[in-house]
Amino acid sequence: MIDLHSHTTNSDGTWTTKELLTKAEEIGLEVLSITDHDTAKSYVEIEKNKELQNIYKGKLIRGAELNCTFDGIKIEVLAYNFDLHPIQEWLENYYTPEKNRNRLIEEFNDLVDICNAKRIKIENNLKYNPDTEYPVDVIYYSIVKFEENKKFFTKEQWENRGLFFRTCTVDKNFPLYRDFSKQMPTLEFLNNLIHEYNGKIFLAHLYLYQLEDHIAYLDKIIDKGLLDGVEVYHSSFSDEQIQTLESYCNSKGLLMSGGSDCHGEKKRDRKLGIGYGNLNISKKIVDNWNLVQL
Repeated sequence: MIDLHSHTTNSDGTWTTKELLTKAEEIGLEVLSITDHDTAKSYVEIEKNKELQNIYKGKLIRGAELNCTFDGIKIEVLAYNFDLHPIQEWLENYYTPEKNRNRLIEEFNDLVDICNAKRIKIENNLKYNPDTEYPVDVIYYSIVKFEENKKFFTKEQWENRGLFFRTCTVDKNFPLYRDFSKQMPTLEFLNNLIHEYNGKIFLAHLYLYQLEDHIAYLDKIIDKGLLDGVEVYHSSFSDEQIQTLESYCNSKGLLMSGGSDCHGEKKRDRKLGIGYGNLNISKKIVDNWNLVQL
């Protein structure tokens, strides 16, 4: 059993690097990748700390989950097995606290402007704290206070904040759609960067994006040669979705990845290694990755 998608307190997980490594060892994971959002800090910690190096006895594959855009749509990719220090240096420079804060404020202001332009009602003088809140969350909770806004959204979008967020960042016909390409790198850029430093790049959790045709979107990316592989196994995927992606990767000669997307106690029912109980990913999928042992 392996897990190539997990998070620590270095991004939005609740377990420290030590706690995640300990849990992976306890459940007997054969292969683990820590894939924090826009950082590889856990691997810097492990490199500097002998205690951390001795906790987990399985194979550790260096990883990170990176935000980017393709065709005007916000997506995430999983980067693996890259050279640590040049990639971490780039990430730390691009995602400084000040730059992150400014990007979030810009995103919030853009969403307020969109609401005003489309006459979607929100509270007057709506306040936003970039240090503790996500812009889409603040806008969403303000929008749903006004029943007259229901006409702009589907029932599912109105009732599900997570779905609202995913639609806002993906669906160009969504009332609050915003192009994130000014806020984060493009897939084209990341593909070049990760390959320059000997890594591999995979599309993360395809079916979480609120797309009209998931495979057609994936085709666009593959036709441009921008991926080494696809995350085929994910806690949220149905058996049918997994089978579709397995067949797709086999037909296109793409590598496969997969993982629980465990965030520790934050999403307690999504467990390391097994997801919602629906995962048991075979170590065989990494056998042809040509990995460098950490």
